[in-house]
Amino acid sequence: MEVAVNYKLYNDESNIENEGEARATLDEKYLTLTVMFGEPMLIAYTDIVGISDYDYKVDLFLTSKEKLNLWGLGYQYEDFLFQLYKLRNELMLKYLLMEESLIKAGFEAQYTRLDPNGQTNQTGTCEVRLYESGLVVLPQKSEPIRLPYCYINSINKQDYKLTIATEYLEKIEVTRLGQNFDPFAKALSDAISKMILRTQQNIKELIPEAIPTTIYKIATLMKDGRAAKRKEIEQQSTDFWRRLTKKIDEAGITTEYEFLNALAAKDQVCVGIKRGLMGDLTGTYMWMMFPLLASGTNRLSNTIVLEAFNLQDTSENKEHPPENTSTVSETGEDSNNQSEKQKPATTGATYFFRVMGRKEYLQSMDEDLTRKLGDFINNVNRSMIEINFRRESIYLTDHQLDSTEYTQYRFAITKIPALKILREQFVGRVMHASPEQWIADVTSLLAFNAKSIDDTEKWSKGDQ
Repeated sequence: MEVAVNYKLYNDESNIENEGEARATLDEKYLTLTVMFGEPMLIAYTDIVGISDYDYKVDLFLTSKEKLNLWGLGYQYEDFLFQLYKLRNELMLKYLLMEESLIKAGFEAQYTRLDPNGQTNQTGTCEVRLYESGLVVLPQKSEPIRLPYCYINSINKQDYKLTIATEYLEKIEVTRLGQNFDPFAKALSDAISKMILRTQQNIKELIPEAIPTTIYKIATLMKDGRAAKRKEIEQQSTDFWRRLTKKIDEAGITTEYEFLNALAAKDQVCVGIKRGLMGDLTGTYMWMMFPLLASGTNRLSNTIVLEAFNLQDTSENKEHPPENTSTVSETGEDSNNQSEKQKPATTGATYFFRVMGRKEYLQSMDEDLTRKLGDFINNVNRSMIEINFRRESIYLTDHQLDSTEYTQYRFAITKIPALKILREQFVGRVMHASPEQWIADVTSLLAFNAKSIDDTEKWSKGDQ
């Protein structure tokens, strides 16, 4: 789309840097201003942190803290504004890690977003899309809203209005669907049912002798990949963990599991099962969190460990390796150079996090540690769901994020609070080359984390 506009560019001190007449062009990634006999201006949608529209004017707030004011669009004002939002939102679906298998799209509707106090904080016209693991609202004049199905507590269908309530006490009301009301309601119900059935199927495959009620109760704890505590799972099934340890042995990481489990608060260990984003190509993998105890005590340490492995058998893993399993070790050696016999069926690395600030930990009482651990586990669950289990966005350094290859992650970090917190609490990762190397590196990392009092410090191979 190309339109004639007037523009003013203000610097971070609200002084005019440039102004005049231009042609504004919108494409898939950029807004371009072309000035007669002047230098053009290229603005990436990812550099726009906010949009304000009023009195037939549009203000674009940029990451540079500059502001671009556009006006004089005439009868093309509405079309330009809607197209700007639409193109930016489509890009944000990718950069906010929302892309996955699309079930249905094109539901034109009116939406209202309510905060936990029941106050309206957003409303307008939108398109609603249903993806494999979540509903996405694409407002005409705002950023995309993703609502994972596993967050949904209830849906009320009444008077051609759907009110969707979440476990975080937010609500989204969807109205004015017209003749699409019933088809949308059915499609949403079906999508949620499929998500629940996927989880139940994963549980059933792990403990085939379990009765349906047990499967249902465990699946409720582990909806769509979220991790549940061992003690909560064992209240429903004493066979689950026995079957889990067998899968761990089949994956070839028994040594690593036993090492972490020996250091962990065992009833606080968590496990989740997630179907890969590419379906059969990535299969289903299991991820675990180990809250570790302080050395030689029963006191929780300030370290929690995240490990994951693929549930497919080794032959399938060879043919269809999971996403992002091609990893480079801290020494620069490609972990894929290992023989298939030596290489464990994991996602490539073990991840380590702080539960809280290091100085804060030293001053905390035991009951505070338990509460903080619960908060951290909830945040990890929320982060993993909101980033669709893409772990690169957690461990990449700020320097690596400067690469254009990772633009989407850099953008996601600024927009997803739970991910930003997780990155701040990330300590380091240990690659899987051999059990001996892995244990040596984990020992080094744990000693580093226990000794350091600087929250900004990260472990790297070679730290003692």
